[in-house]
Amino acid sequence: MRVSLAVTGLVLLLAGCAAEPPEAAPTAGPPSSSAVSSAPVPASAAPVAKDLTKYLPSEAQLSAARVRSQRKPSPLAVSPGARPRIVRACGADQPWDSAARNGAQAVSVTDQMEIGQLLAEYRGFSGEQVVSGLRAALNCGVAVVEERRLAVKSRFSLPGVTDPHLGFCGQFNARVAGCVLVLAHGDRVLALTAAGWLATAEEQQAELKRLAPTFTAAFDRD
Repeated sequence: MRVSLAVTGLVLLLAGCAAEPPEAAPTAGPPSSSAVSSAPVPASAAPVAKDLTKYLPSEAQLSAARVRSQRKPSPLAVSPGARPRIVRACGADQPWDSAARNGAQAVSVTDQMEIGQLLAEYRGFSGEQVVSGLRAALNCGVAVVEERRLAVKSRFSLPGVTDPHLGFCGQFNARVAGCVLVLAHGDRVLALTAAGWLATAEEQQAELKRLAPTFTAAFDRD
């Protein structure tokens, strides 16, 4: 009888052990940050601005036209918050201002006046569209050129110049006159601003007309 009970207990014990689920193997946790191989993400290449200074006259060309370089041609850094504004008719930004993608500037001088040069290249606008838009917008009689307010008094054109263009003169103040010549070629626009208290508007206009071939020779190259 004791043997039978012992055998029965042993059978029940073995059956109980067999019924227990096997112990789950420990799962691996998420890899530590030190174990993760982080390859460096290459920085996107910054767009390279087009050098527009080749569309402005060289020192040799200026010298041949009896003009001295005061500030050599240099590219303009263009960003959403800083774009070249050729002429702000009525003191307001124009639709093409935000489309400027490259720029350049320079300053030249004669014995009587300073001639500022501001060049811009556009995306989505042709130079002819910019000149036509300015011609209409300037009916308000006021322009802001190189951050200076010019009261527009007269306009002029260049006989024999095939590029779309617009010329106008006026007064920066009671003593200082100014004239602006805007030239267009392809998707580029160049504004030449003559100013100086030693020269009248008529003299500045005559000087811009005299120098136009020197500037168009560089500006029109492709």
